Parts: sequence; structure tokens; C-alpha cells
Amino acid sequence: MIVQWIDRKGKVLTPSNIRCLSEIPTVNLTNGCVHDCIYCYIRGYSQYPGESIVQVYRDTAGKIADELKRKHKKPATVYFSPSSDAFMPVPEVLDQAYQTMRLLLTRGVGVQFVTKGIVPNPILKLFAQYPQLVSGQIGLCTTDDHLNAILEPNVPTASQRLACMSQLMDHGVKLSLRVDPLIQGLTDSTSSLEDLFFNVAKLGIRHVSVSYLFLRPAITRSIQQKLSDESLSQRVLSAFSNTGDARVSGQSIRAVSLPATVRASGYARVNQIARKYDLVTTLCGCKNLDLTSSHCRLTNLTVHAKSQNQEEQLHLW
Repeated sequence: MIVQWIDRKGKVLTPSNIRCLSEIPTVNLTNGCVHDCIYCYIRGYSQYPGESIVQVYRDTAGKIADELKRKHKKPATVYFSPSSDAFMPVPEVLDQAYQTMRLLLTRGVGVQFVTKGIVPNPILKLFAQYPQLVSGQIGLCTTDDHLNAILEPNVPTASQRLACMSQLMDHGVKLSLRVDPLIQGLTDSTSSLEDLFFNVAKLGIRHVSVSYLFLRPAITRSIQQKLSDESLSQRVLSAFSNTGDARVSGQSIRAVSLPATVRASGYARVNQIARKYDLVTTLCGCKNLDLTSSHCRLTNLTVHAKSQNQEEQLHLW
């Protein structure tokens, strides 16, 4: 693993091109990610630093403090992170995450996040002080750790992520599950989803966002190179052999998706299984524009705060 410090060009708090994040300030603490998931879309970015390399932006908290001073109205919440992970196992990143999230929360600005990492104790304790301002999603697609080790080589095990979910909820964090990507014939089997949803529902989680894998050239190359089992690689890629291009919301690069009929059938089955465990599924509209215009719960669309002894909803802007 290589950690590099870099200076940020431009503003820190910016909306994302992704439709579900277009109305909320977002922040990336790093360029690159050491989780090295073989399907990650950041592999196709021109600034992608390479595998097991993470470039950490200097003094993100200080720069956000300066930006907040210049704003006439502070944002209701900030999202971590559209193109990285605030909780990857890198001390420098975790320190920046703590400093930045602490700055926001002490100023009454909410924190929303998605992660496949483990939230460390100092940040759990921080979240516990501001439960009304914190919500998050944990990414987990299967409880099969052998498969996880292949697809997400530097990500914690399923049991570790489930334990993290439990801890977050114990600390008052509003939480949902992110099953993205589903991989046809690999992680979307009925038995796999049954086990995943059973374990998540036990924790009291009630919302799940889902989306199938899409391919770009860099993702295809990664799968071909990283899946040493040629038959496994073929299983993943052959499903895309007779598909067309699809536009991912907010992205200029076209992607290859499974046929709409295949995805629709798969999502219907996922939804049916989820209902058995009182889970509500939301389909990611960003990656399924031909099927839905819904938001995928990357964020809570509002945050709650106490005001004059009454609870009110604050819109993001």
C-alpha cells in the first residue's frame, strides 16, 4: 500500500454528477482507494492513481471550515464519498475522516456516508453525540467470504461488516444496506440473497438499495486480469455478450448493462426475497434509467434536527 499526500485543486464541497447526489454537497477525502474492488468504476477515471495507491488530500477539515465561512447558508448535510471510502484501513484517511466529520457535526451539519470499511471507535463515539445528524449505508453484496475476497480483496469480511452495522445502530446511526453490484449468476442466487437479507434484518435494518453490475472498459480489463479462474471470469462477462450500451446518470462514459428484461426479472426476485424479511428495496435509478426514475437512497433526502423542542425536517439546501 502506498499513501501519498496531495493538495486539492478547487473547492472541497461540491455536488456530484451522479443524479442521486446532485442536490447535496459531497466530499472525497482521497483520490483512489485501497479496497481495490475489481468492479469499481473509479478504475476508469483519468486521475485514478492505480491499485493499492491512495492519495490523501491535505487539511480537508480546514478547507471546509473556510468554505463554510463564505456561505450565506450552511448545508444541512454532507455526503462521504462519491469516489472513495472515508473508512478504508489507512490511518491517514481515518484521521482526516474524524477531523472533517467532527468539524461538520459540531457546526450542526449532518454527515451521510457509504462504506465497505469498518467505522473505528473514535468516530463511533463522535456519531453517538449527534445521532440525529448521521446516517449511512454499508456496502455488502454477499455473505460468502471466499467470493468477497476475490471481488473485494482488501475489504473486511461479511461478519466484520455486519458487526459494524450493529455497532453503528447501537450508536444511534440511521443505517441501510447497499447491495451494489449484484452480479448475475454469482451473487444474486436465491440462497445467497436469503442469507444476506436474513442477517441484515436481524440487526433491525429495513431498507436496501440494489443495482446490477455494469461494465466499462477498465472494469472489464480488471475482471479479466483479477479473476484467475477463467471459468469464473467467463461466467461474469458472458452475461454481457449480447447487450447494448446504457447511459449511467451523470456520467459521460457509456457503460454496458445487462438487458433491461434480465435486470427487471432479477430485481423482481430480489424484491420478493426481501419482503420475506420485511425489507424494503429501492432500485438505483442512476444505473437503471431504462427501468426507473427513482432515487437509490444513497442519501436520506432529509435530515432531522431538534429545534425549539420540536423535531423538524431540514431540506438539504
